[in-house]
Amino acid sequence: MPEDQASGIEDYVAVCPVTPDLVRAIVELADLSWDDPKATDQAMRELGWQDEDMPTGDGRFVTDLGHVVHGDTCFSMPFSQSYQVGGEVWGYDAWGSLPGWSSRAGAGRGQFDAHVDAAIGRFAERLGPPERDVRTGGSAVSTGSYSWRYAAWRRDGNILVIGQTFEGFSYSQFEEAVVYIGALAADAPLPTAAEFPDFMICR
Repeated sequence: MPEDQASGIEDYVAVCPVTPDLVRAIVELADLSWDDPKATDQAMRELGWQDEDMPTGDGRFVTDLGHVVHGDTCFSMPFSQSYQVGGEVWGYDAWGSLPGWSSRAGAGRGQFDAHVDAAIGRFAERLGPPERDVRTGGSAVSTGSYSWRYAAWRRDGNILVIGQTFEGFSYSQFEEAVVYIGALAADAPLPTAAEFPDFMICR
């Protein structure tokens, strides 16, 4: 029996759905100037998103489906989490218990990657194929080997990205998949595969 299972630690994958209506809303947000937080605040309120009672204790808005949006001059919205439950530190399923989220015990990287592929497919249905679709790989003590996918579209001075990265609440022990919007000049090159993880950090 693997050591993690013997100690009561199990792999989980959680997801909050990326629906066609959510894709439409995010594409509209991607056409706004993210240098103007007041304007983007108003746009998200008009979508019916809430800016109070953050379910994770941190965030800017919560979508009507339960995603928490982070960032003031950028947009970072996690929609899937790959993590572990069990032991003294991670004793309960924090992500799967959030409103709008569901989780699956025993799920591994294949399920996590499938949620990313499905989200990219949703955006491609509306925007066409991504202008950049790349992978970067690596290895970490907590996650082992990984291969993260990034799909990106230019949007009127911005970039819209769906990709994978380390998850912050666990101090980068686990992974998450996010939708990201941030400024990118029309004449600026798209990030390379290796550049995407740092590029997508909302500062």
